[in-house]
Amino acid sequence: MKNLTWGLVMATGRDARISTEIETPFLYLDDRPVLAYSLAAFNLCADIDGIVVVIPRERAESVLALVQMLGLAKIRKIVVSGTRRPKAMADGLEHIPGDVEWVCVHDASRPLVTPEQISETAKCAWRNGSGLLAAHVDGPMVTSHRNKVETRMAEGGKEVLSPQTYSRADLLKAYPASAKDRKNFADDVEAMMALGVELRLVPTTTPSLRIQSAEDLAPVLALMK
Repeated sequence: MKNLTWGLVMATGRDARISTEIETPFLYLDDRPVLAYSLAAFNLCADIDGIVVVIPRERAESVLALVQMLGLAKIRKIVVSGTRRPKAMADGLEHIPGDVEWVCVHDASRPLVTPEQISETAKCAWRNGSGLLAAHVDGPMVTSHRNKVETRMAEGGKEVLSPQTYSRADLLKAYPASAKDRKNFADDVEAMMALGVELRLVPTTTPSLRIQSAEDLAPVLALMK
């Protein structure tokens, strides 16, 4: 039986901005915006049945033109929203049909995502209720607050990346349509843990670098080539 799965590509939010002038997903990487690479990967993934992309309002026309130029047939809706992640997630989820069981969430600032990684997180979620791409981290890990180390953990660990696939029902609980019922979760991992969802990791050895500054473009481009 088909597990109906849609992609939710997030290209808005405070973390997506590297300056007051431009958001990371709209920096140019080689000959196209960073966002284009994630959309293309989701469009190519056989396990993704539809795509919703959430963007800033001022980017609506350029993203529509990009979708048409690249022939991204699986994109069903371009949603405009603000910088607050919980609201942007709620706005995106509102446009995913009720018969969709699973939603694969991805941050567009990670352009190296592959169709295979998307598929693996989806299949893990179908079996276990969630699927989160994760990479091994060598060396000691710490938690910090305001750049001050709070806890030193054991050598090595896992860094949670994206994409991350969850049930649509769980995401709607975490990000309800009503603003008064919505909590300000830092990310989807925190939101799912608050719901008691068991998180299942999908290990990867393929780099999934996140672009957080203009200086990150060169190493990402080098890996792509």
